[in-house]
Amino acid sequence: MIYGSDNEVVRGKHTNKESEFVLINVAGKSKVRVTDGIGEHVVELNRPMQGIYLPKMVWKDMYDFSPDSVLLALASTHYDGNEYIRDYDEYLKIMGVKK
Repeated sequence: MIYGSDNEVVRGKHTNKESEFVLINVAGKSKVRVTDGIGEHVVELNRPMQGIYLPKMVWKDMYDFSPDSVLLALASTHYDGNEYIRDYDEYLKIMGVKK
């Protein structure tokens, strides 16, 4: 869970090679920006019955957290730091996207 963040904090800023996620704001609200390096989509999560599914290799940023935001992240795998790509330029290269 992500909590205690404010509207200035940006979380995520990575993609995962193997893990898939479902994000649900169980309290408050936040926004999720997802991109494949070409298209971009922003979703505001503001109801506990609404979530977003994120397949592997989708870049994600979570931001604009309300003071009472609690963002639940459900993952398809256990944490493995080696499967994270945290450099956006590296991600674009892997995805075959030219700047």
